[in-house]
Amino acid sequence: MFEDEEEDYREPENQSPWTKLPDLIIEKIFSYLTMRERYYASMVCRRWHEAFYLPYAWHIFTFDERTLTRRRFNYYSGWQFTLDHLRAQLCLATIGRNFRVLVFKPMTNFYNMYEFMNMISYYAEQQGADRVTVKGIGENIKTLRYTFPCNMLARDESQQASRLYGTGGKLLEAVKRLMGNLKHLKRLELIDLMLDNSEAVTLLDDVCCECCTTLKYLSLLNFTKAKCHLLHVGVFLNLQVLVISPHNIGEEVVELLSNTKLRHLHLSQTRFSTDAVQPVPAKVWSNLKKRAPNLRVHLTLETKGDRQLMWQECAPVASILITSPHCKLEPLMLTRAVEWYRDTLELFGHIGIPRFHQAKSFNERLDPLLLMMTKECKHLNTLIIRERVSTATTILIAQHGKRLEKLYIRRNAVILKCDWPRNPSWTKDYHKWFKKTSKSYNLTEKEVAKFLRKSDWCMIEDKEFKHLSPNLY
Repeated sequence: MFEDEEEDYREPENQSPWTKLPDLIIEKIFSYLTMRERYYASMVCRRWHEAFYLPYAWHIFTFDERTLTRRRFNYYSGWQFTLDHLRAQLCLATIGRNFRVLVFKPMTNFYNMYEFMNMISYYAEQQGADRVTVKGIGENIKTLRYTFPCNMLARDESQQASRLYGTGGKLLEAVKRLMGNLKHLKRLELIDLMLDNSEAVTLLDDVCCECCTTLKYLSLLNFTKAKCHLLHVGVFLNLQVLVISPHNIGEEVVELLSNTKLRHLHLSQTRFSTDAVQPVPAKVWSNLKKRAPNLRVHLTLETKGDRQLMWQECAPVASILITSPHCKLEPLMLTRAVEWYRDTLELFGHIGIPRFHQAKSFNERLDPLLLMMTKECKHLNTLIIRERVSTATTILIAQHGKRLEKLYIRRNAVILKCDWPRNPSWTKDYHKWFKKTSKSYNLTEKEVAKFLRKSDWCMIEDKEFKHLSPNLY
């Protein structure tokens, strides 16, 4: 009877054109919606109900506090959102084969995360061998991202050092079991796990066995609390990008990486990273340059306070990027970057609106050092300046940057002034043009655009500069 009703069903003639969208477009739209929003959209019409089950709509599956849960009253904790196992089972049975990217967001309900991880692992192990599971679960997952809320009990920045917790116990076992069942991973991100050294040395054993040739991107940011050299990263033969904390890399690790196909090594520091670590010796980096001439190192620092960047002498550093409102650009940073990385540096900059006093006087600013970096670093193509500079400095940087392609400068930090003393090599006409151009924002932007070989260039407002995200490569 129901089949006859489906055959006799006809869409109304006054339907909106939105119902006639091609599958490729509608599943792309559905991929941007949350699970709840997709459910509501599927009730609009039959066409959108069918789009709910299209493969690409579930290309990325994100698990958070409310995913596949229902409210349940706990005598001790009150109302809580707990995992609905029946709903999770139906989800995996119907759309689980379509998962390509599996993301676990930071969440405090570890029970839900533990149960869902074990459900995926069970489905991947059984592969339809019983009446509950279905085939294909886990075989198409290429990316796994897991972030642990290590600062869930820290109320402010001052409490983080003493109130940081790491993954462990049953939850760590569930993570290890899940990684062992995803045998076709190409991208793995384990962020802020803050493990003890005894747990860290065995967590990646199964991944090394199953994905030693398939993994191309590996992120182990704040993998351990203390110093621990992770030799596992040298096992992945086709690894292209490695993101790791400075306290998890040492001489042995660098030597192993020099024998792989690694192209980009990110040494990243965050507000949770420990400072009790020494940089890799310069001799080790020099040997790496000979064995792996195409490998590039990227130094990044992201913090809310004032911390120091971990410098690596003689390393093939291609980019230095600092994201912090309180980290000042010091003269030592510029001179060290020029002295150690003049032949490899391609990007340098600070991101974020500064929260400290900046001098206006030319003698107290860093304009001459910024110009020196532009001249000395032969491969510098991206420069981000958030400190106070003058329009005259902006023109000189754009003029002398031989390979400079992207120049980001905060408009609110630019001083309309020609405060450079006259250089003996400047002609009278050039000096006259230089003074005239420096006294106008519009003329400055036009001349900078010419030097950068662009049709248009302008300084950046604070709203845009705050969300600036440059490409490292």
